[in-house]
Amino acid sequence: MRDSRLKWGLIFLFVLWLFYGLSAYYVVQKPFSVPQLVALLENPAAWLTLDFAWSSVGRSLLDVATAVLINLTAWGIGTTLLSYTKLKMDGLETAVFGTALGFGVLGLWVFFLGLIGGFTSTAFWGTMGVALAITLWQIFKNGTQINADDADSSKSLRSPRPLRLNLPTRGITIYLLIVLSLALVIALLPPTDWDGLFYHLKGPKLYLEAGRIVGGIDIPHLSFPALFEMLFTLAMGLRGDIAAKLLHFSFIPWLMALVYLISNNFFATESTEEKENPSKVSVSSVANKKSGWTAVLVLISMPMVLNLGAQAYNDLPLAFYQVAALVALLRWRQNEQTGWLILSGLFAGLAMGLKYTSFVAPLLLAGTVVWHYWRHEKQTNPQSPSTQPLRLCAFALKKSLKPLLILTAATTLIALPWYLKNWAFTGNPVYPFAFGGQFWDDFRAAAYAGTGTGLGFDPIALLRLPHDLILGLNDASQDGQPGPLFLIFLPAVLVYAFTKWKKDSGVERPFNLLLVFVLAQYLFWVWGVIFSAGLWQSRLLLPAFVALSPIIAWIFDDLARWDHPQFSLRRFVRLVIILALAFNLVGQLLNWLPGAPLTYVVGSASRDEILTHWLGNHYTTMQAINEQTPDDGVVLFLYEPRSYYCDRDCRPDSILDTLAHLEYLHNDANGITQAWQEAGISHILLFETGYEFIREQQMDWISPQNTHLMDDLTAAHLQLVADWGDYQLYELK
Repeated sequence: MRDSRLKWGLIFLFVLWLFYGLSAYYVVQKPFSVPQLVALLENPAAWLTLDFAWSSVGRSLLDVATAVLINLTAWGIGTTLLSYTKLKMDGLETAVFGTALGFGVLGLWVFFLGLIGGFTSTAFWGTMGVALAITLWQIFKNGTQINADDADSSKSLRSPRPLRLNLPTRGITIYLLIVLSLALVIALLPPTDWDGLFYHLKGPKLYLEAGRIVGGIDIPHLSFPALFEMLFTLAMGLRGDIAAKLLHFSFIPWLMALVYLISNNFFATESTEEKENPSKVSVSSVANKKSGWTAVLVLISMPMVLNLGAQAYNDLPLAFYQVAALVALLRWRQNEQTGWLILSGLFAGLAMGLKYTSFVAPLLLAGTVVWHYWRHEKQTNPQSPSTQPLRLCAFALKKSLKPLLILTAATTLIALPWYLKNWAFTGNPVYPFAFGGQFWDDFRAAAYAGTGTGLGFDPIALLRLPHDLILGLNDASQDGQPGPLFLIFLPAVLVYAFTKWKKDSGVERPFNLLLVFVLAQYLFWVWGVIFSAGLWQSRLLLPAFVALSPIIAWIFDDLARWDHPQFSLRRFVRLVIILALAFNLVGQLLNWLPGAPLTYVVGSASRDEILTHWLGNHYTTMQAINEQTPDDGVVLFLYEPRSYYCDRDCRPDSILDTLAHLEYLHNDANGITQAWQEAGISHILLFETGYEFIREQQMDWISPQNTHLMDDLTAAHLQLVADWGDYQLYELK
């Protein structure tokens, strides 16, 4: 009786939380607004009238074909390398891990070409020719092996069991096709995203113009690990910047495959009879395996995944490689095959080739190796004197020494090139952090960090942080939110983490390790948010949300244990999930329509027209600078970091501190003007909106102490050449 009351009490509280979570999320993140609907209804034909130009459609198809070709060759290279490891993988694992490995090889090869001055069309197409030959050979070899296995039934029985991939239901298929198609059309537009125009594409553009990787550029982000920027360079060298964007988009389906793989391999339960005879599949097993598609839906329910996929960023591969490294380590824990350990280390190293912040992943992997041996010894020899705490720790460290060396060597080997390049170019392997370097000093370090602008050690704010994070409150980025499902299932994740229910389903070990991974990512993020408001960006936690997706899918599937003849909790939650997915689709569609993306894809709008539509004055200004300044002009930007569409020697304001830093170095307008003249600056571009925003928000760490400094400069040393509203172009007198 008491258990029944407790059960109903928990169900009641969870249902209340469902109502709160869904309503709170969509009150903050409105899927649509009345003015938005009115604007669309006033002129619906504007979004439906399209004039097809088949040459434009062909252009878009060539962009897609280039991205597909790079993906295909990455698969070919990676699966060829995997074939030498003798690791037993099913088809999905081979595709996911092989393609990930292949992308890493291609990125490092392009990096090598850049160092030796090999950024030429011949080198890029030669690379693709060799890679395609490897791919075709791998396809031929796989086909031959399949035929041989079919002919030899005994060999087929000895081979690894193939993956029983359950196709999604018709409803899931239609939903995924719609949301992915909407995101794909945005990805087919010319680049308009902030970081892409700032450095992800700006660096490759400069390198292609120079024919090699060059240093001495005052954009500190170009010294960040640049594995994906090298892949952008390859795509731009072969085709253009849209093909580069599509490479990032391609990691949406790879992330979908990864979370499906986790759900299928680690959270699906099966009977002993099924393990011994794969042909006998029970109904419960199939139901459990369907949670793989639920995990995919949880992943796609994140607006940030679809938004980021349509942009020239590197967040999707960063999340992919970190979670893939964890999955490979989970496979190593099953049989302790060295190949899995090496693969885990390689993926961790590739993640460290994307962003500095990824160092959390290899630290967690190393700790997991030690924990594996500590736990194994404690469980297998509970009465042994060696299980005393100190002896147990010593034993675990000794036993894990060799695996740790292998893991560390694989990670270091694959990550080291980026840090050696920084050391050679700037004298600092982790430029601009820790040791500074060219263009960097204490002032700029403080301006970049924004120290003192974060939450601080406020206990209430820190307790509210998961709630505020998922709702999108105070988020410093505009790259989309995690979505309501993570808020809805947050209490359930915590309950399952601290109860015995997960143990009854045989998923304790992967469940716990994935949660530890999520916690490590979260704590590292919180530490940054405590000190800097600029780090409050939900996309920085994307690896954690990806790892949570299969956990949430499994918990949803396990809610059947709470069902009652009068009330099915699982069925009720299913309706809530469907409602959330529907709201997300409506929001995505209503944000998609005003951008009129199809007009460019089918040729109704030109590249200039669509960029003007999306970027407004920014693109108009960049084009005007290209036309109105001399070829040898040097334009310094103030409060504008985006310079991709500027074809002159444009020097962006990377961290919005240029004017304040000049005041710090040269005191006043006269000193600043003299420094500009010595540097060969011919023009100054002021982004007035950015300047006023920083002054109004009282961002003292990137704002000049002299509030009249800009007025002093324009009065005595600068002559207005053009005014485009938000932007003013001045010539140095």
